[in-house]
Amino acid sequence: MKGIERISHLFETQKQLAFDRDFLSDWELYETWDEVEMGRAYNAPNDYVVREEDLVYYNRALGETDPLLIDPQYAAQYSPTGHVIAHPCFLVAVVFHCLGPKGHGTWLRTPAARNPFQEIELHEPIFVGERITLTFTPVDRFIRRGKHYITNLNEFRGSANTLKARWWATLILPPTREEISRYVNA
Repeated sequence: MKGIERISHLFETQKQLAFDRDFLSDWELYETWDEVEMGRAYNAPNDYVVREEDLVYYNRALGETDPLLIDPQYAAQYSPTGHVIAHPCFLVAVVFHCLGPKGHGTWLRTPAARNPFQEIELHEPIFVGERITLTFTPVDRFIRRGKHYITNLNEFRGSANTLKARWWATLILPPTREEISRYVNA
């Protein structure tokens, strides 16, 4: 994908190296605004096993300097979890990993999608070594000022099926495959 080579040196973790960053490949197979089924819950096809390297790299990429977020030795001694602490925005990486590039929920990867508002409830910390699962439910679709919106409820659960977080994510999407094509082929 154009531009990926320029930043490829930034990818360090196993998950980053394996992640399909080309959101333009197979875009024709993505769900579109007019195809997404409202109210149906889906289990994401992939789980996310949290590794310390995932948290350290993500936190460093955000510019964090707090040793509880970026220094495993310091965190082992002083963190309430005994490990590096997950930044609340880490859920973004978890969503994209869990959904993958094919199937239900692919509309989140839509080229030209914009992210106008979010609401996240954090219920419990994310721990190193934990397996995170994602259930997602499209809960609202609407048009405002000529723009097409979808709101998705993402529920993250930990290894013991404990609720980690709820995230209502709203995106503005091109409404049809033809509109998406205009962005992809520009």
